Amino acid sequence: MNNELSRLDPTTIVMQFVGYSNSGKTTLLCKLIERFTQAGVRLGVIKHDGHDFELDQRGKDTWNFRQAGAPMVAIQSATQTAWMENDAVPLPQLISRMSQQGADLILVEGFKQESYPKIVVIRREADLELLDKLHNIVAMVSWLPTQKMSIPVFSIDQEDEIFQFIQTYKLVQKEKTKDNR
Repeated sequence: MNNELSRLDPTTIVMQFVGYSNSGKTTLLCKLIERFTQAGVRLGVIKHDGHDFELDQRGKDTWNFRQAGAPMVAIQSATQTAWMENDAVPLPQLISRMSQQGADLILVEGFKQESYPKIVVIRREADLELLDKLHNIVAMVSWLPTQKMSIPVFSIDQEDEIFQFIQTYKLVQKEKTKDNR
């Protein structure tokens, strides 16, 4: 086992939000991030981008360092730090790093095929196919009229209920972890 992965704090809870593009995942996550932050939860957030993105700006020092061949570059100020790597870091390693930094809850947007607990966001009728394609679905958030299912189903505008569901899920998982020690 990768040494970094073995250091994942067993009390860190991971919850994925998955759905097709423009389903409302980011907007929902931003509302939940505000709620969890107000509740004092030490939060980590990871976003999957299916495209190649560039955080750095051409001509800036950190961009120049990476262009010169540095595989890892960090920049730090009095209030923030950014770390860039010229390599794709697997999701479990990102989660492990956030856990080591004290994240109590890690919200992940995307990474549909990963095995963490998922909340599926459904915008259109055609999106319902995701429910058959994905594993470890614990809830659904829908723009469509809600229907009875074997998992909890929330309307997209039920941020309070979704927040409470994750809070309860978090508590139940922490109790299970405690019982297994």
